[in-house]
Amino acid sequence: MYVVKMRGGYLCANGGPTKHLKYSTKFDTKRKAKEVAQKWLRSDIKYKVVDFENEYMLSEIERKRG
Repeated sequence: MYVVKMRGGYLCANGGPTKHLKYSTKFDTKRKAKEVAQKWLRSDIKYKVVDFENEYMLSEIERKRG
C-alpha cells in the first residue's frame, strides 16, 4: 500500500492534506497513487509516493521519541 506525502502532510480523500497518516488515502500501486496525485494536486505542489508500512513505522518511532 502506498500514500502520497506532500508538504502539508498526506493526501486525503477530499483532495486536501491531512497530518494524520491513518486518515490518508491509501493506494494499491505506486502508479495509481501518482496518477491520482497528478490529477488532484496543483502543478506547483511537490509530492512523493511512499510505502505506507515504512511511513507508519517512521511515524511511530518519531511519536515515541516525543
